[in-house]
Amino acid sequence: MHSNDVLAKVKGKDFIQFGKRVLMIQIPFKTMNTYITVDENVQRKMDMSKRREIKDFIIHVLKNNEPFYFSPFIFSARKAVIESEDGWMLVPKEKMAIIDGQHRNGAILSALTQLRMEKESAEEYGNVEVVKPIDTYIHHLEHLPITMQIYLDLDTKSERQLFKDYNVERREANIGKRVMFDQRDAYAMLARKVACELEEEYEIDIKSSRITKYSSALTTLVVIRKCLIALFEGRLANKKGNPSDYCKEDEVLAVAKAFFLSWKKIFPKGMENRNKYICGLPGVQVALAYCVNRLKLKNDVDYFTAIQLLDKLQCNWKHQDAIVSHVYDHSIQKLKNVSSARNMKRTAHNLINLIEEEM
Repeated sequence: MHSNDVLAKVKGKDFIQFGKRVLMIQIPFKTMNTYITVDENVQRKMDMSKRREIKDFIIHVLKNNEPFYFSPFIFSARKAVIESEDGWMLVPKEKMAIIDGQHRNGAILSALTQLRMEKESAEEYGNVEVVKPIDTYIHHLEHLPITMQIYLDLDTKSERQLFKDYNVERREANIGKRVMFDQRDAYAMLARKVACELEEEYEIDIKSSRITKYSSALTTLVVIRKCLIALFEGRLANKKGNPSDYCKEDEVLAVAKAFFLSWKKIFPKGMENRNKYICGLPGVQVALAYCVNRLKLKNDVDYFTAIQLLDKLQCNWKHQDAIVSHVYDHSIQKLKNVSSARNMKRTAHNLINLIEEEM
């Protein structure tokens, strides 16, 4: 398609967007990467944790033979693209400035580096059967078709404004939508599997990021994800990246299902009624998951045994129950800040004390 000294001809379609002339083309990643640069006067520095997260996702889907898709990368042409009589040409040694796609581009490069290192190691140890699939992954990434949206007539000021429009003013999808569809987040994927297993047991709101006191659902997909992080990681904050090695991989779903099924045994009838009971509150549900994690470690037992210890809880799960006395405001007769990390930890501590009294 090109060499270092010869203009490369590409097919594309130009149009006007927001008063600016834009060219759309699609070329292999390997080719694209020879024509682009990152100008830190236009955009921010690379976020290494974000690059690593995307790279891990790419490696995961490649090795699991799953498809993945990226939205178009956005560029400013500068002097790297010229129009000819019968199409468009990429100019050798000239560079387009990347406006949106820096982390995806960096993640693909990082994935290629990792795969090449894995290939070299396999070759050194004579693992021929490992080399062939790695070669396939490398070829796939090098020839991955990248759709490029190239602004043809921007000055530096306009490039900075475009970067801001794409990366600062842009709003992320709400967390409910992200947990529904995110293929990079292991806990989101596990939450969806758990929800599918429990769909006949009780109502789960899979769309909302927050649940209101009037909802008939007992919990949400978002809260299930938070419970899983508390259960397996012992964390009350968000978790990014791959899960820790908390238990055998083939037991993860069974443990998660056992925990959420235990709710039907320990919670009262009408448990989804948040006006009457606390067991429908996200802060209490996450605290219960954290409680199981602490019980497992404290008593040196497996997850299933720790979950069974919840049967010993003797409480009425009402708003004035002693397990949430630290968040009950008697002056207004309401619970406050149930879902703060500090209060969830205190709730879990109260639950553990109740269980230990019965042991």
